Amino acid sequence: MASSPPKPKRLRRSQSYGQLRPPHGELLVDEILTRLPIAAAVRFRAVCREWNASLTSDHFIRAHRVRAAAARHPELLFFAPGAAGGRTTSTSFYACSLRDGEAPPAARELLTVADISAYYAVLSPTPCGGLTLIFDARASEYYLFNLSTGNHIKLPPCQPAAALEPMPTLPYIGFDDPTSYLPEPLWTPLELSTTGLGFDTATGKHKVVRLFKKRNGEDSCEVYTPLGPPGRWRPCFGRVPPCAASFVPALPPVFVNGYLYWLLQPARPGEDPIHRILSFSMAAEQFGFVYVPPRLSSVMCHLGNLDGLLCAVYHKRLFAGIYGLFTWSGTSSPSPSWSVRCSINLLRLPLQVRDELEVERFIVPLCSAGGKILLATGRHKVFAYDAERNTVERVFRMQDFVDVPRGNLQARLLLNVGLHDERIADVHRGAGGERRLQVKLGRRDSTVVKREASVEHHDDATY
Repeated sequence: MASSPPKPKRLRRSQSYGQLRPPHGELLVDEILTRLPIAAAVRFRAVCREWNASLTSDHFIRAHRVRAAAARHPELLFFAPGAAGGRTTSTSFYACSLRDGEAPPAARELLTVADISAYYAVLSPTPCGGLTLIFDARASEYYLFNLSTGNHIKLPPCQPAAALEPMPTLPYIGFDDPTSYLPEPLWTPLELSTTGLGFDTATGKHKVVRLFKKRNGEDSCEVYTPLGPPGRWRPCFGRVPPCAASFVPALPPVFVNGYLYWLLQPARPGEDPIHRILSFSMAAEQFGFVYVPPRLSSVMCHLGNLDGLLCAVYHKRLFAGIYGLFTWSGTSSPSPSWSVRCSINLLRLPLQVRDELEVERFIVPLCSAGGKILLATGRHKVFAYDAERNTVERVFRMQDFVDVPRGNLQARLLLNVGLHDERIADVHRGAGGERRLQVKLGRRDSTVVKREASVEHHDDATY
């Protein structure tokens, strides 16, 4: 008697994680599926319901993230005006690996987004849990993106903010170094708001926090949770302190270990001194301050996230020619304090490197790689500082990979270069946001090779 063919095995539920898992699940998930590129893992969810459940399980997401982090070097993210379909309002995003802080030979295209102009796009240099918040300053719209998969939502409309016209008077940093936070010319009208993306570890949810000035002059703060009530921004729990009025418009805060941090503009001559760093707890939704020694407070010009620590940047370019980084030990330290991470004397650098750095308005730390600190600039470059050898070299320039129009040689606000975190992080459309943009994913083998050295243009109007 002929035996009937064996029935196909079904995916079974794991006792430890409470999620559907493949047969011999740990072998299939941990040794095979976790090696898939992000986009492929997302596509494989469509195979069947069981595969979708397994590839969206907490076990798979954790295992994929751990394997990817162990095998990956830091990756740069950069964006420039796209050329797809001749659309001048499109923006293309690229990523390239910086192995041991060395110059990358090629970059791969992640995706091209229609209807967002690179000229008006504002991004934080550091992603948050695989997600990136994009602010379209021209339309005053926010988008939450996974730049690895193209998955995104458009955030619901928020409260109108006051507009600043004409351009603000640029503040002075320190006694000998007039450094502007905002490059000129900037778009007008300029909305008086600043928005950042953070993650609440207590709830396992991202939050978008917007600090803004109402049209009646009142300072306010609202929060949007992608997995919260549909279509709703809500007021934050805490009271907004009066000094929050000194935030820098459009400049996003820095997220570090459960907190958002804003660098506030310094008090003008004759005004009472203010706290320079405003903090916001993602869990408690309460504002606070970070103590900064007066001498450092007077020369700070930017904040950054350097290897998981809050980093203050100072740049005394006029006389001393010193660029330096201080890192803060953080709220988890018994006695939080600031310490010097590095100090670079620009006057002692080779002439070519010194000339390039001296014209930069923004120099922001990204991360460390191969014992070097990577510094991104507003002119779409990345320099590597080697503390042991006390040397600085340029390892990346966006113009070596893609065409950059003369009008985009200087980022309008902060940077067009940051870090890329390729991980599975879903953006759910059922939580008040909706997918509105046309996104074209780059092919896995779609790379742009570094070009031969080209002539560098300097537009004095953008200094």
